[in-house]
Amino acid sequence: MIRNDLLIIIFIIINFIYRIDSLSCGSYSTNLGANYDLTELIRTADQGAYTVIDGDIPCTKQVESNYTYYFNICGTVVGNVPIKCRPLPGISGASALQVNERGSKSEFDDYCFIAGSYVESTTTLDVIDSQDPTKGLKLTYLGDSCSNGSPRKFHIELQCADRLNPVPTHALELAPCEYTVTMPSVYGCPLECPVSNRKLCGGNGHCAYDYDSNKAKCFCNHGYEGSDCNTVTSTASPPLNYSPALLGLIITLFIIIAILVGGILFMIRQLAAYKDDITNYQALKGGDEDSSRAVV
Repeated sequence: MIRNDLLIIIFIIINFIYRIDSLSCGSYSTNLGANYDLTELIRTADQGAYTVIDGDIPCTKQVESNYTYYFNICGTVVGNVPIKCRPLPGISGASALQVNERGSKSEFDDYCFIAGSYVESTTTLDVIDSQDPTKGLKLTYLGDSCSNGSPRKFHIELQCADRLNPVPTHALELAPCEYTVTMPSVYGCPLECPVSNRKLCGGNGHCAYDYDSNKAKCFCNHGYEGSDCNTVTSTASPPLNYSPALLGLIITLFIIIAILVGGILFMIRQLAAYKDDITNYQALKGGDEDSSRAVV
């Protein structure tokens, strides 16, 4: 009983240490007027790790195997560590796991590799696009050695998107032993673009980089202002609320008017052509009469 309690205490201490370490990469400043806070993305044991399944890369001759990835942001994989991964050396510090489930129902038949570990000396965090620091961050872990001797690399692209729920959308192995997971959410947006009414920039604008002031900001739609685009401007004109029936009537009238105008223009051109024909005919007729008189 005492031994079990001791193991539980050691486990809590280890997780607490890694939790403290994880907070050091939770806040990030680009020094370009765009600051990030990733602490809300760090999973705890009761939440479990993020999971995503990759697949065959399109437009390539090689058929890639399907792997399942378990990972955490700025921390270690917690909660739902696969059985086959638990005996691996260094599993306590693993931040990303690659599992080949081999199509069987038993976890004991799986293969498991440590795709990345959270180590401050090797973990990197940088912007996805150096020209536009509002597009999000890329977190990179180094893992155990691959078959070619180089360490595995696990990239997590935290893209800026108007999504409250951070869910990884896909994972690709674009290079041998180098994995890239994409996870769009509002947490991939800089703090200078706040969430209001559960929407990025209040749903009344978009997050982008202001190259004039060299900082990230919400660019508000017409009629809105403020740092979160949630304030209606006093000079904003009231929205035009057309019913579908009225809008259909306006379009129909526009088409009828266009047809009438086209018909009138066509008739004017025809009348002008008729006048030209009459003038030419009279000129020819007058010329014939002059010729007859000359002969007489």
